[in-house]
Amino acid sequence: MKKLITLSLALITVPVVLQAQQDEMEVKSSYEECIRFTKTPPLRELLQNVPAVDEHAFDNAVCKDRKQKPNWEMIDDRGIPETGGIDPVAQTTMGSRSGEGMMKANWQAQSGAFPPDPTGAAGPDHFVQAVNSSYRIYNKDGSSASSPASLGSLWGSTSDGDPIVMYDRFADRWFISQFKVSNNGILIAVSESSDPLGSYYTYEFTFPSFPDYPKFGVWSNAYFMTTNTASNDCVAFEREKMLLGDQTAGKINMSFPAFYQFFNSVAPAYAEGPTEPDADEPCYFFAVQDNSWGSITADHIKILKATVNWDTNTGSVVNYDTLHTAAFNSVFTSSWDDIAQPGTSQKIDAVTGIFMYRAQYRRFPDYNVVMLCHTVDVDNTNRAGVRWYELRDNNDGVWYIYQQGTYSPDSDNSRWMGNVAMDAQGNIALAYSFCGPGDYPGIRYTGRFKNDPLGQMTVQEQIGVEGTGSQTGGNRYGDYAQMTMDPSDDMTFWYTGEYLGTSGTRRTRVISFSSWHLAGTEELETSTPFFNAYQPNAETVRIIWHSLKDEKVSATVLDMNGKIVHSSEVNTQETQADFDVSSVASGIYVVTLSGAQTNLSQKIYISK
Repeated sequence: MKKLITLSLALITVPVVLQAQQDEMEVKSSYEECIRFTKTPPLRELLQNVPAVDEHAFDNAVCKDRKQKPNWEMIDDRGIPETGGIDPVAQTTMGSRSGEGMMKANWQAQSGAFPPDPTGAAGPDHFVQAVNSSYRIYNKDGSSASSPASLGSLWGSTSDGDPIVMYDRFADRWFISQFKVSNNGILIAVSESSDPLGSYYTYEFTFPSFPDYPKFGVWSNAYFMTTNTASNDCVAFEREKMLLGDQTAGKINMSFPAFYQFFNSVAPAYAEGPTEPDADEPCYFFAVQDNSWGSITADHIKILKATVNWDTNTGSVVNYDTLHTAAFNSVFTSSWDDIAQPGTSQKIDAVTGIFMYRAQYRRFPDYNVVMLCHTVDVDNTNRAGVRWYELRDNNDGVWYIYQQGTYSPDSDNSRWMGNVAMDAQGNIALAYSFCGPGDYPGIRYTGRFKNDPLGQMTVQEQIGVEGTGSQTGGNRYGDYAQMTMDPSDDMTFWYTGEYLGTSGTRRTRVISFSSWHLAGTEELETSTPFFNAYQPNAETVRIIWHSLKDEKVSATVLDMNGKIVHSSEVNTQETQADFDVSSVASGIYVVTLSGAQTNLSQKIYISK
């Protein structure tokens, strides 16, 4: 959400214009190919020739300005008068389920600029993290698989920042992005294989105005991006070509129908889990709508959807639905001085008015789920809590709020910068920044089991890391954190976020904790079959699984014409098997597991 120029940050400010909502209004799209394509050498070679970045190199990089500012003349902090200012779905007591022993990994990661904006994702064997303005590859135990390197080293370009890291589970590929200030650019790197230290296909795209605060989502037919701009704020990148290293890969530029936003940052759905969205399924986007803003009369979630056609290189994005929520108050202060810290008058920006990155989308046999959260003022005193939602549709595109709650289980502390996700069992984890009168800014997390009382986080709050100082010199405290699921079991949550060290030094953390179902034997009986296939190296396809009901299954690899290129029987008492694909050409294949009670399949991109 900033430009990084010679260790300083400058932000684009775009005026917010209040316009009438336009239901089902299509906006004309345009198509452009990337302006530059390269293929990097394997990173394990590239990084030998790139100077390592000092983890504290950007400690003095200061944000000069705030992201797009709303028109405060159109905002009335009306709070929630019908409940005396108190959030009506606030959870005011902590859950009683034990979370002890859940932690699997916890390490101090990169430092970064002011703010560092940590982003990261887990793959089969690694965790890749990026901050303003470097990236680093870790083994899952926290040991270094690479030294930190400047973001620009991937593209032979500048390291301007606002990175996003994704692991595309459906293609088993890594995705790293940043913006480029000099030409209003977006830079994207997609790994050639599931090895984050291998080669990357890199792409550069340009826009008519600066693509501030880019947020991405994985979908079946595109990588979708939204930006904090007045137009071309919904973009579909040509995923299929990018995965195969096609230098003609392009993008479809679209604009959201006009509606009032605190600032332009709509959350794109980020598909995760074993089942990919249908090939022609529209991608969904979600926006916070507060009745304190402009002419909005009731708090709600606005849902938009985008449809693209790569045969004609066209797309459209429309207003789709409105979901009325329990009342909330997302307005803090016009100065962004929101959250109090101990020992200083300096306050921290709560980053309100948007759904925090990511908006996780997950498919189940009978319904689909989207997990969302945003920061709210719990009691009209600028004490922050995390409002979270589980949205569902019953495979019919009709979304409804299945459950919602505001996590604020005490009367003194603030919780913000959250991210929420659901595992393969339907259990939920929520991680966030934490600060209070006796606690410096740190990281904590909680969660719930699938069948627990709705709207309640039932696991006792756990400490990810304690802060040891308060921030001075400015209110910016990151613009996002990120939680992803481990593709190796779909039951381990990985979270990276900011916390403060001694004297308020900016630090980031990576934590992981196992699925809540491991805490009790009652959930083990309802385990969902899990299967994943990926390419750990050019000669091998690896499949992993758990909770299959057959003792033996047939594993088959087919090309897109249905020709079998490998078939064998595997014993499901094991946990993985490797297949030799050294004689198989690069391309898209389907891996299947079949048995009397097993029928699982996954598309895989084999690269040589």
